Amino acid sequence: MNDSIQAREQSAQRLPFNWAKAFTIVAVGAMIIGGSLAWYFFFKLAPAIVLMPTLSEEATRGQFTSYISSMQTQNNLQVASLRSKEEFAFISEKKLFSYVPGGVVEVAARVSCDFTYYVRLKDSEWAFYIRDQGRRLIVVAPLIEFNKPAVDLSNYELRVVKDSIIRNSEEVKLALQNQIPALLEEVGQKNINSIRDTARISIKDFLEQWLLNSFDGKPLLTPVVDRVYFADEEHLFKNRLFNDATGDAAKL
Repeated sequence: MNDSIQAREQSAQRLPFNWAKAFTIVAVGAMIIGGSLAWYFFFKLAPAIVLMPTLSEEATRGQFTSYISSMQTQNNLQVASLRSKEEFAFISEKKLFSYVPGGVVEVAARVSCDFTYYVRLKDSEWAFYIRDQGRRLIVVAPLIEFNKPAVDLSNYELRVVKDSIIRNSEEVKLALQNQIPALLEEVGQKNINSIRDTARISIKDFLEQWLLNSFDGKPLLTPVVDRVYFADEEHLFKNRLFNDATGDAAKL
């Protein structure tokens, strides 16, 4: 009886030691396996990834030019559209004999119009800069341009704000109408800054589709489109390229 009780006590004393030993063995085994996998990745797989051929800036330009040349009917890439309501005023004052008031007429026009913004694909300069060992593509696109605004004649309103009994208000309205195309050109130019970010997204989508169509399935490390600048943003992309260059030098 006493022998049986003593045997159970000894067994109970050995049990925690066995569990601790098993846990230690499992932990050590996991560390060995994890270390082996990490070594295999960094010393076997990682060099293979780094050594994968990457696109050069010259090859990228050439491939883009070839891709654009194959698009027979597309000379421009639409990057944004903007619908706007503009109001213009025109005041005409005449004097008789250079000093006698001859009447003041004020007219106003309210115009609804659509602006279509685009960048040129053909006969234009696109710049491509490969960074981060071929992983990132920085693009400098041509200037943003816009088509002649399309005026919605159904919402075209021309009215006389102030009339004169000694003046012909129709002449003043005609003078304002003749100025509206030039005024809309100024509006379209001013609105370029407001659609820049939309234009960047449109160009990024277009270029990513080009990369997919041109290099899919080829043994190349193709970059992602990281930044899109325009030709009139030289101060921005020059700073970015300089910072990237100094950063790469620091890494080396």
